[in-house]
Amino acid sequence: MKRQLDVSETETLSNSKPPADRWRLWVDGCGGFLLLAGHRWSVGGASSAWGTDVRIQADLPRRAGVITRQEDRYFWNSAEKPESAVPLQPGHPLPITSSATLVFRQPSPLSGSGVLTLQPPHRFDGHVDGIIFAADTLLIGPTADCHVQLYGLQQKVVMTRRADQWLAKVLGTAELAKLPIGTRVAMGEIEMTLENA
Repeated sequence: MKRQLDVSETETLSNSKPPADRWRLWVDGCGGFLLLAGHRWSVGGASSAWGTDVRIQADLPRRAGVITRQEDRYFWNSAEKPESAVPLQPGHPLPITSSATLVFRQPSPLSGSGVLTLQPPHRFDGHVDGIIFAADTLLIGPTADCHVQLYGLQQKVVMTRRADQWLAKVLGTAELAKLPIGTRVAMGEIEMTLENA
């Protein structure tokens, strides 16, 4: 006989582990990025035991709010006013009450993926330099339309996810190659490692 969970148990379970699929992408010469799949991500302080998706080493409550993606648009729902969704404007800071300044970017009109960066001296938890809300594809390269900008290169790499597998290729080439977890891979001029987070 199946045991049914009551609402309080469900809430506890849902708060105990981040709901989004998570990876860390380490790009040589550039840094580390937390890739988050899904459409809804919680943002809070690094000391959060709630399993917040985006954890920041700053004076934030354990759950400051939620970022959501609807189609290709992003919204901020503050924990203080959860019913009011504020559209995120690329290049502008998130409207949070904190000494930390989080800046949202959506660099490519051809991709729904968004990027969240944090101005110094604050840092993201997990030793990453940025958060990428991974939609269908993301770009790595030297230009402003790239989610991960790596200056001084000529090539771009496009990454895409199919089911639970990440694939990548140098832009302009035909074949997508699987990105094995935990293995350093060279894609043209760019070397990177993808890990489960």
